[in-house]
Amino acid sequence: MAILPRIKNLLHPAPKTDDPKNWARKKKNIVVFVIAYCAFVAPLASSIYMPAVLQVKEDFNTSSSLVSATLSVYILFMGIMPVFWASLCDYYGRRPIYLVSMMIFILGSLFAAISHNVWVFFVMRAVQAFGSSSVLAVGGGSLSDVFHSSERGSAFGYYYLGPLIAPMIGPMIGETYRHHIDEVKTIAEDDDDHATEAHYRSHIHSTHSDPTLVASKTSLHDSEPSIRISRDRRSIYSTHSHKSRNGEPIESAMEFIVPNYVPVHMMTDDEPEASASTSSSSANDAIVEIKGTPSEKRHVVFPSSVDNEKESTAQPSAIDVSSLKRKPFNPLRPLLCLLQPTNALLVTFNALSLAAQLSMNNTLPISFHDIYHLSESEIGACFCVAGLGSVMGSLIGGRYSDYVMRKWLIKQQLKRQRDQRDREAAFGRTNSDSNEAAMTTTTDKELNGKTVVLDMTMRAPPEIRLRSVWLGVFFLPFGLMLFGWSVQNQLPLAAPLVGIFFIGFGMMMVFASTTTALVDANSDNNMATSAVACNSFARGLTGALGGFTALPMLSTMGSGWLYTFWALMTLVGSSGLVLMVMKAKSWRAKAAADKTLNRV
Repeated sequence: MAILPRIKNLLHPAPKTDDPKNWARKKKNIVVFVIAYCAFVAPLASSIYMPAVLQVKEDFNTSSSLVSATLSVYILFMGIMPVFWASLCDYYGRRPIYLVSMMIFILGSLFAAISHNVWVFFVMRAVQAFGSSSVLAVGGGSLSDVFHSSERGSAFGYYYLGPLIAPMIGPMIGETYRHHIDEVKTIAEDDDDHATEAHYRSHIHSTHSDPTLVASKTSLHDSEPSIRISRDRRSIYSTHSHKSRNGEPIESAMEFIVPNYVPVHMMTDDEPEASASTSSSSANDAIVEIKGTPSEKRHVVFPSSVDNEKESTAQPSAIDVSSLKRKPFNPLRPLLCLLQPTNALLVTFNALSLAAQLSMNNTLPISFHDIYHLSESEIGACFCVAGLGSVMGSLIGGRYSDYVMRKWLIKQQLKRQRDQRDREAAFGRTNSDSNEAAMTTTTDKELNGKTVVLDMTMRAPPEIRLRSVWLGVFFLPFGLMLFGWSVQNQLPLAAPLVGIFFIGFGMMMVFASTTTALVDANSDNNMATSAVACNSFARGLTGALGGFTALPMLSTMGSGWLYTFWALMTLVGSSGLVLMVMKAKSWRAKAAADKTLNRV
């Protein structure tokens, strides 16, 4: 029975009071590395298996279509299951999701390794995808907890290196293991052949997921979501602006992570700090007593600085938590994010761009083999060109989007200080304000000089980040058309390779910014995880559709017109980004007005 407290402590860690956004940069980088490594596992488990497809067919004595289905089911589950994990995250937080999902992935890998039947192997592949897909939903929400808005672009750029590098090196690792297993099989007994091959199929998966599980436990101790409380109960706190006593927003909302998390301003009566905390609060602080059992009873202190701007005449009232009921679990609830036009436009572009890329991935081997007479290893090297472009696009796009955000924020700071100086000049200053005016002037000189101190608590509208995507928006359709018509006209191999590079570079340069903008747009309402899950869901469906229809469309339309079609589709998605930049402000105002009317 001694193991039960350990499991409880694993899933419900000790309470923390620090804001992850204030962590040291080194600690934040460790979090990015761990999450990127977790995201690295899912595509690795898919791509590392490809070199052994024919051998798996022989060992299981089955058809090619059924072996191909073991690949398709992995992609399908990896695309649709993030929505389920996002819904589960609303109830249990992000850290338990990381740990449980990685354990599921390890178990799926081990059972796939010992499977003696193709149908068991098929089911275990689905279990593998089910476990590994959680990071696609939870990773973006974790980064939104740890990084300020002006830092997220670079963080997401590094985060997506994991899913980008895995498909590049997965087949090479798989081929190495396949040669090793071939040597082992020459000395193995005949009745153990298929078990030896199965060991190849999944041993490497669990090898990579074991350190992922350990890293998730040690490094993601505090980077959990703020969505543990049911939505009904969170509405109690949403009537107050979550700000600290110095007026700065508490963006991570760590006080709502786990049931045993008790922040400084929210303590039980039986804790010795409660009386001191309550007595130290100012007379103007609003103290709301939440009735319930002794374990549920809390004094929630809202500092007076929160309500200075909008004073309420209503007196704080006692709220009975026991009367609030948790909403039933609904795995499709994250899809409600798509009802917001901003989310729908961002997700649409990401989905169309992935469908175009997967269409290229399916037709490239056939086209390059038939036209340029390349071998399998040479075709694999051509895919590395697309991977290189994707890596460069992710890194450059993420950092450039942060540069655009910081530039906008600095302009806003300068404008704010100029407005303050103009107001002081218009209304005059008292003698007591002279020191403050001098300090303001000094700060202006610093801001106008080479050294700029950026206020990290400032928030920029999500559409500002889209100012960094237009270069990628041009490169993506250009690369698609260059690849398609170069192959159709049988131009030198360098021409389609340049097109492949531009496709990867353009798609990831835009994707790094659109995904970060998606997180920015949904961070305030604690829906970042759900929004990223919707993004993965839509990309998975359209990507599967693009890959499934690639060969029939190629035979019907030809390579040139096929990728002209996909170039036009990406331009349609890009027009949605233009519409978002133009209309996002009015959409936010309308949503705020509707929210106010609903409260009344």
